[in-house]
Parts: sequence; structure tokens; C-alpha cells
Amino acid sequence: MSIFGQKTPDKEGAVKKLPSMTQWLQFFKVLNKKEIIAFAGLAIVFFASLIFLIHSFYVNHTNIVPADSGKLREGILGQPQFINPLYAYSSDVDRDLIELVFSGLMKYDSNANIVPDLIKDYRVADNGKSIEFSLKENAKWHDGEPLTIEDVIFTVNLVQDSDYLSPLRANWQGVELEKTSEYKGIFRLKQPYSGFLENLANLKIMPKHIWQGATVQAMTSNTELNLLAPIGSGPYKVSKTSQRSDKTVKSITLIANKNYYDSAPHIQKLELIFFNKEEDLINSLKKGAIDSASIENSGSIDIAQFKNSEARILKTTNYFSVFLNNNKDPFKNKNIRTALTMGTDKTELLQTALGGKGTVIDSPIIPAFYGFGEPQNTISYNIDEANKLLEQNGFELKDGLRQKVIEKTSAFKFKATLQSGSSGNDVKKLQECLAQDPNIYPSGEITGTFGADTKQAVILFQEKYKDEILTPSGLTKGNGRVGAGTIEVLNKVCFAVPDEAVYLSFKIKTGNHPALIAAANDLKAQWEKLGVRAEVVVLDNMEMKRVIRERDFDALLFGEKLGAIPDPLPYWHSSQVIDPGLNLSLYQNTDLDSLLEKQRSYYDFTNPDRTKTLEAIQNTLVADAPAIYLYAADEVYLTSKKLKGFDLEKIIDSSKRFTNITNWYLGEKRTWK
Repeated sequence: MSIFGQKTPDKEGAVKKLPSMTQWLQFFKVLNKKEIIAFAGLAIVFFASLIFLIHSFYVNHTNIVPADSGKLREGILGQPQFINPLYAYSSDVDRDLIELVFSGLMKYDSNANIVPDLIKDYRVADNGKSIEFSLKENAKWHDGEPLTIEDVIFTVNLVQDSDYLSPLRANWQGVELEKTSEYKGIFRLKQPYSGFLENLANLKIMPKHIWQGATVQAMTSNTELNLLAPIGSGPYKVSKTSQRSDKTVKSITLIANKNYYDSAPHIQKLELIFFNKEEDLINSLKKGAIDSASIENSGSIDIAQFKNSEARILKTTNYFSVFLNNNKDPFKNKNIRTALTMGTDKTELLQTALGGKGTVIDSPIIPAFYGFGEPQNTISYNIDEANKLLEQNGFELKDGLRQKVIEKTSAFKFKATLQSGSSGNDVKKLQECLAQDPNIYPSGEITGTFGADTKQAVILFQEKYKDEILTPSGLTKGNGRVGAGTIEVLNKVCFAVPDEAVYLSFKIKTGNHPALIAAANDLKAQWEKLGVRAEVVVLDNMEMKRVIRERDFDALLFGEKLGAIPDPLPYWHSSQVIDPGLNLSLYQNTDLDSLLEKQRSYYDFTNPDRTKTLEAIQNTLVADAPAIYLYAADEVYLTSKKLKGFDLEKIIDSSKRFTNITNWYLGEKRTWK
């Protein structure tokens, strides 16, 4: 038998040739139509099966993994100034860049928990006053130099130096750092502090070999190191900075740090494109000119219009409240604060301000974010009860406005008996009073001496008001002596002060941001239903800083935020009522102060007793209502639908949307198992 011209033995042993190619081509000529169809069908089945088997083998013996490729274009509202950990925390834009270019000793994970970053391991000793730690020895700066304990000491010293005016300085007072080896050290605290690990997460380390010896002026004026080519140790490094004709920064291109000590990023390039107007950023996202952006004014934007984008809704600790000045009327009165809280529909307010993208809160400790128990005795929306409470506190509704009548009295009143021979200030006041009627005291002389003219004037006064003075005593003529009956009438006639109507009216001051303005106007409309008159005053950034610094407000609609380890002390302790403290309600409560100090003293911030202390703090703040707690805002981050690996749920601030950026990817590939 012969195959393709090759000689093969037949069963008798004779050698025969295989059919040649020409002979094979004659094969279909000897088949009829049905046989050809059958053969073709079998051939198709054969090759399909072969392809299927090959594909199955490939799929079963390979894994899909992220491909190290691609570029992500991120739109950012604002301008970068300092890609420098010493100063970045006063700017949202700078914090974004710091998060990508630099590293901290600790960091946040996808659920806003604090976990090691540059630190390899650590141990808490001395009841929380010592933290021994070691660094990862494979960490390097972008220029290839090793990152050691010397860099950590250098950074801490810079932050603590008052000459450099770092915003982080307050968190590092009294902290000492001792070097025990090239990659090990010990932090020593004067007392245990539950939030210290968060300080480690917020402190990004600076390279000593780059900045050593830099003066304050050099630190702030070095554009090359602060903006164009900063040297960090993070997952990305600056490759290129582009400027517009007006010298503003158009974009900064970052490339993946392939020597990153942790898993290197999959996305090879990040192009950060800066916009001066949110409208321009939004339009670029719609057109596909950028791939991702954090939307600041998300309440007024229909997310569905971004057809090529996916909305990532991230829970945050950014909460907004109306801080009521507890040192001013009417907010000195707890019942008035409570009534206003009852008259506030927070659900409506959240919809108005943020399009519902957030969470209504009754406590500034945000229990839903941290998993604490809900506060006791929350003040629910109840407009009828609010009206009743205002009535009980003297504010009656007249002509649509709440007002309270205040009885006014003169600073002077006659009290002592006066008669001929008396002298002094009381006699002067008597003469001034009598002189108001020339028919009674024609001379009108103010001598301070009770003489004959004064006596005659008193007699005439007594007879003019005989029904009130003489008749009750059975007299028909005045005697010229100023006794009890005469004193009472003199005080009514000469020193009567009309009562004053005090309206329940005040100003709500807030920042120049669409969501805040919308919320303030909604509050005004809601409180008008109670008869409360509120005027909205919108402030620019500079004026807002002054108002907060001087506590120059009746009511302030403003936002605050907590960290991953909540520490409400800066916002509510009595010591923080004066700037730079952040107790904006000027609320003082010694029992609360003790609780606020106690929650800080647990070095293990997960201690159940600390949780109970925080819950007691929130119960006090809910009961006393020094402010009206409104809502916690969500972060709305729009990204290309092609982006994968994004698994964040909670963030502490907007820059932490990049927390797990090394897991993000735009493409996939298969690798053999």
C-alpha cells in the first residue's frame, strides 16, 4: 500500500507505491454527490473538534492575568503646586499626586483599614508609648538609592521643625524617633494615642539625600523637585510636565515604577490632565478625551449621560453640619437648637445638595461608616413638635414670623423716699422727670437739691395723677413728699421702656460651592415653614477662612472629616473653641471633654472600651444638639468601563481613590499555569 508516493509492503509482502498528489486529486471525481457531502461534513467535524481540543487545552492550562500595558488619562480640577509631602495636605490636587509618587510607613486598604506600607512589621510596647518597627529592605527611591531609617528620621524632623510650617506639625509634637539599625527604629510617645498609626499613614517619606540641607526658601521654591521631577518611592514617577502658554500646568505624565517594592503597577502610564473649570472637565469626560475623574458637584449631574464611564460610588467620612454658635442667642438655648433639628428634613436636603449620593446622619461620629452602634434618642424630623417647642420657649408665630416679646426696664428707677432737704443724683433724676412737663415744673432747674420749687412741682405732679397717688391713700391734695405711691407713678411716667419684639432670625454662612449653596437655600426654605427667618450668605475661600478663624457667624454650613481611626476631639473639645481649634459650635461640656480625652488614651484603637466611649460621645452630642448633623457625602469617581481591578468601597479622602492603583489594569493576557 502506498501513501503519498511512499513504498509500503502489502499483506503479501510486495512493495507498492502510495497514491501521488495527482492521484489524490482524482479522489473526489470517483465520489458521487452524497458521498462528497458526507465527506465534507466529516472533515468539518474533524477540524472543529481539533480546534476545540486545542482551545480547551490552552484554556485549561493557562490563567487570565492583567497585562502590563496601557495609559489612563485622569482629569483633575485645579492646579498642582507642591508634589512635596511636607506641604501637600493643604491642597486636594497635590494630595492626589503625593499619593501616586510617594509612600508612607502605613497606608489604607480597600475598606479604609490601616495596614503596613513601607513598614515590614511593627510591635507596640510600653502600653502604647513605644512602637518598634522595621522597614522593607527592597524599597528604593526613584533614582535608585535605597530608602532607609535615615530618610524616616529626616522627614519627621522636617515636619516637627516650626520653621518649615508643615500642616502636619501638630500631629507630631512630642514624638521621638530612635534609630536602632539601618532599617529599624522605635517611635516613642509621651502618652498612648489611639490615632498614631493614622499619623504614620498620612506621613509620606521624603528622600534625605535629595533634600538634606535645604533651607525653608529652597524647600518651597525648588520647582524642579516640587513639580517637574520630584523623587519619591511610590508606584509611579513623574516623566513629563506640560505647560500652557500662560505657564499653568496642562498635564503631568507618570510612568510605572518597575522597581516598586510592592507589586508594580499594571497600567504603564498615567496622564493627569488639569482643568480650571469643572464644566470643561465634564465635557472632556463625555467626549472621551479623558478616561476618569472625580466629580465634585455630582448632585447636579446625571451620571447616566456618561455612556462610556462607570460610576464608582465610594463611602467617605466627609460629613456636613450646620454649626450653631452656642455663645450667641438664640443658640445658647438647647431647646431652640433642638427645634431647628426637628424642623430639618435631612433626606430632602441630601437629594437637593448631592442628588441623594450620600448618607443621612444623626451623629458626627458616622456610625454606619465605622460599624458603631446607632446613637440613642435621635432627634427625628417632626415639624409639629418643632413648632410646639418654639412656642414653649416663648417664640410665638405672628404674621408668619417667630417672635418673642422681651420686657424692657430702665437702667434707673426711684427707690428711696425724697423730701425737702434731700440731695444727690436721685433728686437730679426727679427734677429731670418733673421738667418734662413745663406746667408742673416751669423753671426746669436741675440742681440736685430738693428745695421749695421742687416740692411745689411734686405737689402738682401728685395732683395730676391723683387717682393713682392720692385717692388710694384717702388724700385730696399733694404733700410734696415722694413716697411709695408717688415713686411707682414716677417710674412709670418718666422711665417706662417699651417692650421689644425679638425675631427668630439669623444668617447661615457657607462656602461658594454649588452643593453647599443648594443645601443652605433648602434649609432656609424648610425653616421658613417654622416661621424662622434665615438669610444665606455665600463666602469665598479667603472670607470663609476669616469667618472660621474669628468665629464670626450665627450658623455655619460647613464640612468636616474624620480619619480611619475616628478622633472627634479636635471638633468638640472645649480647648478647641479658639482657632486653630475646630470646635465650630463653640460648644463646651466638661463631661464630654473627659470622654474625648479618654478615647484617645487607648493605644489599641479597636479596643471595645474605646468603642463604647465613642458611642457615649455621640450620645452626648446628639442629646445636646450643638450642631445639626446633616449628611455624609459619597465620592463619585467616574472611570472608563475598560478599567478593571478597582475594588474600593470606602476612602478617607479623595486622593485615596488611588489606594489600590497597582491592581488596576486596562488589558488582559494568558499565562501558562
